[in-house]
Amino acid sequence: MARVFGGFRRHMWPILGQTTLDALRIVDWVIETHDLSSDVVAGGVSRGGDIAVALAGVDPRVKRVAAIVATPDWIRPGMTQVGRPEELFGQGSPSPYGDWLYTRLNPLTNPISYRPAPAASCELGGHDTHVPPTGAARFKEILATENPAAAENITITVHEGLDHLSAARNPKPEDRAFAWLMG
Repeated sequence: MARVFGGFRRHMWPILGQTTLDALRIVDWVIETHDLSSDVVAGGVSRGGDIAVALAGVDPRVKRVAAIVATPDWIRPGMTQVGRPEELFGQGSPSPYGDWLYTRLNPLTNPISYRPAPAASCELGGHDTHVPPTGAARFKEILATENPAAAENITITVHEGLDHLSAARNPKPEDRAFAWLMG
């Protein structure tokens, strides 16, 4: 954890990007192995939610996404240390591999990838300074310009009074996310 958060862009961007690509392969395997339909839902908490949103941008079979305390903006402007909102996070520089993944998979900078307009629910903590809720709002604004249908399919719920950890552990955002995924 210290290594990844000590060089966020160098270490986290490859984790986000490679896991998104791995999830794409897992979706292939699950559909083929279990003879399922190609309508896929994806969800996750924090980094898992970041990955679920990115997956929806690379796999048009993803029809619904639920992201809890997650962001479509891998840069996370204003990000602070978990539990220490007064301590801004030094993100460092990406590796060439991390930069390549960011350039191709970061949702905020690839709005065209959301042309199929997957439905997304973002459950965010109003006092989350580690994954600021502003990232989801910026993503929706950018989509409104590039792809209004995709923007209309995004629901953002901000749970006031909850920071990153309390929102991630609170059953209300989790219950809402599961209900969303189930349709």
